[in-house]
Amino acid sequence: MWKISKRAVRAVLPVIFVICSLLLSGCGRRLVMTRGFEKDELFRVGNTRCLISEYNVFLLNLQKHCERTFGHGVWEGAEGGELRESIEQRALSEASRLKVMLLLAVQDNIMLTDSEESLADEAETEYYEGLSAEEREYLGIEEDTLRKLFEQYALAQKVYKSVGTSFEERYDSFCTTLDYDLNEKLWDTVALADIPELTETPGFSEVYAKYFGNSYLGQETREEEEIGQ
Repeated sequence: MWKISKRAVRAVLPVIFVICSLLLSGCGRRLVMTRGFEKDELFRVGNTRCLISEYNVFLLNLQKHCERTFGHGVWEGAEGGELRESIEQRALSEASRLKVMLLLAVQDNIMLTDSEESLADEAETEYYEGLSAEEREYLGIEEDTLRKLFEQYALAQKVYKSVGTSFEERYDSFCTTLDYDLNEKLWDTVALADIPELTETPGFSEVYAKYFGNSYLGQETREEEEIGQ
């Protein structure tokens, strides 16, 4: 078993807190809704939505990064609880950022090529086949939804590259025009995967990067890569 450094955990927490606050603060007005959501719909931003199963992909990915760095016991104790809450918020931030970038893709008329869609399909197949039975049960995601998630990520990355160095300014400005609605009842059910051998299978970002070169969508994904090193 890995020995967990409390100093290391403390060093990671502020980074995640800052990233989450910056990302969530940019998503327009936060309108909390308790009714009107479809089944398994975690949030809406603009006219797009995110399912809890899609969110779980981001959360599982971050959990793997943390456990590879600090070990499975990193979630124990008060500091482990703080880290748990931080990556739950971080996963929400990443999923929200992805959905906003999809809206930008529509606005800019950016689409995937046939070859890019084929790569996304291959990546989804490898990722899904590499999941353990316990991970598949935890995610609760259909293969078609997972395939679309890989395509959406590829499209978001294409948007980021098309804008270049001015992307963050454009993104922040665009976010102020959007409404963000969180299904708090479903959010209260969010939990990490209780799977001891979690780090034996590759995460979403690892498989994606294998096919597309990297999984970079901006500063928040670069920080994720650094945490996972």
